[in-house]
Amino acid sequence: MKNLFKHQFVLSVLLVISFSVAQGATIDDFSNPFPPNPDLPASGRPIIFVGTTCDGSACPPGNMVSHLVNDSAYQTGLSGVVGGERNAMIQYVTGTANSGIWAAGNSLSFNHNAGASAVLELEYGLSVDLNANFLVIDATMFYVSVLSGDMYAGPRPVPCTITVTSGRGTPEEATASHTIDLINEGIYSFFFSAFGGVDFTDVDYIKYTFDASSVTSVDFSIGPLTSDGDAVDTEESSWGAVKGLYR
Repeated sequence: MKNLFKHQFVLSVLLVISFSVAQGATIDDFSNPFPPNPDLPASGRPIIFVGTTCDGSACPPGNMVSHLVNDSAYQTGLSGVVGGERNAMIQYVTGTANSGIWAAGNSLSFNHNAGASAVLELEYGLSVDLNANFLVIDATMFYVSVLSGDMYAGPRPVPCTITVTSGRGTPEEATASHTIDLINEGIYSFFFSAFGGVDFTDVDYIKYTFDASSVTSVDFSIGPLTSDGDAVDTEESSWGAVKGLYR
């Protein structure tokens, strides 16, 4: 296995989203790593994993630790993350796999041992509604950027599904999903028009699912999760790239 590791006046402050000069809204800029895994106290590796891994530079003397169902990392108060809350979960299928976030490269990795398969989910707005208005910045799509990967060998496509819920808890609540196979490096566009019924002026929840359950041994890395839309100029008086998105 390979070695692993956001000045507009706010009318109603319902959400903080991060922006870049090249993109619209940033869902997650991957500047905040997962916390050290509590089941790996000796090494303190900031990963989530399934299967069996060594807590140390070698085993023995390190201990082998197993997760044969799932593993997760729930974080709040994060800068560069829509709503400040991220829940990441990796689900066991077979073999050993892990995921980590590398702040130095603003990237997330999803790696498998030989013969291994797993599923990775990233959730935003899990416990608190995002109330995100993407149309205020004229956004039309989400982007998933594959920085590197070996899915083309075989090929071994990894379906990526984005699930969006708007108006959660109201009579107008709607949920829709759209799936695209990740095969090569590059930017994949998930058009809002593919999410039938969703109100993109009131997005409350977003989930990304990377389903490597039907392929084996894939390793890949993705960059920040973003949308298109109007870039927002940065100012020293506005925390640099941090902007308030209003409805």
